[in-house]
Amino acid sequence: MANQTSTAGPAGSGSLLYRIPGVGFVLRMVGPAALVAAGMIGAGAVATRLLAGAWFGFDLLWVALYVVPMVIFTLDSASRVAMLSGGRGMFEMIRTDIGAWLAWFIFIPTVLVNVVVNMSQASAMIEGAYGAMGQLPPAGADQGPVFVAVSVGLVVVTLLAAVFGGYKRVEKIMTALLMVILVSFIVVAVKGLLDWHTWPALAKGLVPTIPDPQPVVGGAPGAARDGFTQLMAIAGQALPPSVMLAYGYLAANSGQTVKDIKGAFRKTVQNLGVIWGLFSVVVIVAGATALHNVYTGSGPTYLGVSHYSQIESIPVAGQVLGPAFPGALSFLAPRFFSLGLVAAGFTTLISVSLTMTYFCMDMARRDWHFTPSNKGFKWVFALWIAVPGLIAPFWQMPALLKAILAMVGNLVLAPVSVAVIAYFVNQRFMGEYKASAGRNVVLAITGLFALALVANGIRTLL
Repeated sequence: MANQTSTAGPAGSGSLLYRIPGVGFVLRMVGPAALVAAGMIGAGAVATRLLAGAWFGFDLLWVALYVVPMVIFTLDSASRVAMLSGGRGMFEMIRTDIGAWLAWFIFIPTVLVNVVVNMSQASAMIEGAYGAMGQLPPAGADQGPVFVAVSVGLVVVTLLAAVFGGYKRVEKIMTALLMVILVSFIVVAVKGLLDWHTWPALAKGLVPTIPDPQPVVGGAPGAARDGFTQLMAIAGQALPPSVMLAYGYLAANSGQTVKDIKGAFRKTVQNLGVIWGLFSVVVIVAGATALHNVYTGSGPTYLGVSHYSQIESIPVAGQVLGPAFPGALSFLAPRFFSLGLVAAGFTTLISVSLTMTYFCMDMARRDWHFTPSNKGFKWVFALWIAVPGLIAPFWQMPALLKAILAMVGNLVLAPVSVAVIAYFVNQRFMGEYKASAGRNVVLAITGLFALALVANGIRTLL
């Protein structure tokens, strides 16, 4: 995804970020491509990994680590297909080269899943806004005019930034904020690992296993945090079908060609193998050391939460950054974390809306290029932001849990998307860039891994 990123700084004040030592380097490498920040370092990634660490310690660390090569080769394969597709969108390719039936089979559930994803991101922004003030958002009958104003205001700001310009500059700032939070997570993780008692548990977490359900202390009878559901959520966030299928549209709009293939692979390794892989691991480690090992029922209490199994809100989860702040400033940790979730929700809401607009326009056989004159594109884009954002407050569930549910739904389509990418990357039009035996093995493992998780999830429900 980072191969879509321009290395040129934005005009105006946004270019100042590129002059800050370290920050400019990170922005150029991770970049402002919408799907990078939103799909890989966004609210879904934070929710799935942080709560995995908080609820289950290091037990699910292996998932976050082992999916990294799967992500690299799947998305790089999608990128190669896009560059050699002749400017066609992925749904056009599926419709004409395989069959309209498969295009509709993928499109309809993709729409449903991404409505939920956008609702979860809007909820993360709302809860993050309240968390920045050290509060939880009101629920049910307690939701008053202030809550409505916050909800509508965030949607309006997102619409103005995305549809009417200014998004790129805001995106640079949001990316910088997310990277500062990543550094904070690294500090927390390193501090936690300075205690040698954590290393045996960390080593054990590298062995594939599914943790037993964790009962919610003080919760309703039978309430528990399910380890397999959390595993599916991590995998679903790591293998986002929409991102895989969106490469053709992004490549066409960015003008990438076959000459960019080798450079794109290097940036994929940098962004997904190094930055996103590091992010995935340190967030789980931070959650395990700063939440799971601290909120044991006999330690601190925050907003009524004293046990790690009870953690589900953004302000409480934000305590994970406490060790990254000096003692006198530790009260800022949840507020800073909450602002980061607003940024993550913002980028994800826009990126998912952009991706789904590509899909909708392509399936309607309309011009799907995002240009100033394409008013139809802008209207669909705006609806994808506004409708889920405005109905999100009526979905009564903590924002982080909504994000996990959305990522689980994401995984359902992952096996089909991987199969589609594998099909196209092995076609004759790929020429010398046709998939090698090793690449096909990785793609097969990725598809089978996703399929096994989906099959076990269905079996569990039945």
